[in-house]
Parts: sequence; C-alpha cells; structure tokens
Amino acid sequence: MPLSYTEWTHEGAPLAILLHGSRDHSRSWDALANALLPDYHVIAPDLRGHGNSGWSQDGRYDFAAYLSDLAALAEQLALGPQRQAILIGHSLGAHIALRFAATYPETITRIVAIETVGAPPDIEAYRFSQSIEQTTRNWLEERRAASLATPRIFASVDEAVERMRERHAFLTPAQARHMTRHGLRRAGKAGWQWKHDPYLAVWAFPDVSMEDVRALWRNIACPTLLLYGERSWPSGLPADLLAHLPDVREVRLPGSGHWPQHDAFDACLAAITPFLAE
Repeated sequence: MPLSYTEWTHEGAPLAILLHGSRDHSRSWDALANALLPDYHVIAPDLRGHGNSGWSQDGRYDFAAYLSDLAALAEQLALGPQRQAILIGHSLGAHIALRFAATYPETITRIVAIETVGAPPDIEAYRFSQSIEQTTRNWLEERRAASLATPRIFASVDEAVERMRERHAFLTPAQARHMTRHGLRRAGKAGWQWKHDPYLAVWAFPDVSMEDVRALWRNIACPTLLLYGERSWPSGLPADLLAHLPDVREVRLPGSGHWPQHDAFDACLAAITPFLAE
C-alpha cells in the first residue's frame, strides 16, 4: 500500500513529524509546517486511507495499522537515540503520536498533542452502553454499510467548500478552501469526491483496554504539551492524560473548536514555540 507524505526541507535541522486527524490530510499542516521550517525539517505523512496515500484493502484503520506505518517511516528516517524527532499530532494523529512515543521512547524528544479527545459524547455514550456482543455486532453492521456506501459527489469545488464550512464553522473561507482543495479528487465527469476512504466513517473497534493505554502513556519518556480548544466537545480524556503522562502540561485555547491549529493559529503557535525551545 503506497503511503504519501509532504516534506518541508531544512537539511541538517531536527526532525518534526506531523500527524493529521481522521478524514484529514497532510496539507492541513501547511501553516504550522512553514512556521516550524526555520528550525525544523518537517515531514507530514498522509495516514493510510487519507490524502494521497493508498486505502487499506480490508478497510483496516486501527491503531496497530497506523503504528505499523509510522514505524516504517521512522525506519526510513533512521530514527533512534542518535537521530530523534518531535511529534505533533491532531486528534487521531495525537493518539498515534502518544502510542508511538510510548513504544519507541528513545526516538522522540517532545510531543505536542492537539485535541487528544475521544469520540463526541453521543457516540461515546452509544458505544459503551452496549454489551460487548452487541458492540461487536453493531461494528460489523457499520462496516458492511460502509462497504456499500456510495461516496458523495460534489458538482464543483465550491460546493465541497460549503460542506467543509458547514462541518467546521470556525474555519475562515481561505482555510476552508485550502483544506477542501487538497482533500478532493476528481470523480470522472461527475465532479469531485473526498480522497479519504469511506471506511473511515466507521470507528475502529477497541484494540486494547483503557488500562493498557494508560500503561503506554506512563512509558512516555519526553515532555508532552496538550493543547485543547475551549469550544471543542467535552471529553474525559484530558484529565486521564494529565494523571498518567509523566511530564505533561496543558493549554486551553479560547475561542477555538476541534481544530485549534487552524482557528486559533497564532495562540496555538505561541504555545508550541516556547515548549519546543525548552
């Protein structure tokens, strides 16, 4: 399966690896990558099923698969005690970053985890109010429905931009157009469709217990900065992370939703820059 990435080259500079969230893409990081470029060599992969990367043949998009892909990239970059990197992740990408840093603590010097939350409250309540057998059955039915789904076709890029703005109200028109333009592919003469795999609409089946996840967090050896938008959805994970990460601090960004690296960019950068410089 081919995996794509975007690179902002600064030869000889420390490495920064940026991991986007679900149904996003590497070009989501353009503004932050350019801000980091004077001090870092920046690499932002398109996660499997996203952007210009290939789709999983079996529709598998769980943490084990994402970690396998990131480990392969780390091997290509020769990460190790002598060549380390910082990790910056958003949402799904933040969870991947934390698990990778816990598994390979010798490779990572700092983590910025943006909006490390769980599913929105209504989805969380639905998923965890069911028995394990019902949860399994629901998940299988959701996968079946995704396999039969017809991707939405937009007649024009402008129509897709409007859809992006409906879903992410805090984006400026320019940000929404940038995100949309890099998130679309041609659908023949019919118009445009999102690049991401429709299977991504199905939440991954829980792979390990929450207690095991907390054990992973406790194994992280580097400082971690947690960034949250004050107007994002509520989640119990921030308190959990603060309780289990060994060296952690938290910053709340006023006026921001789930994408603070876009809708509170200056405040986000003002929090990240001194943390990385310590």
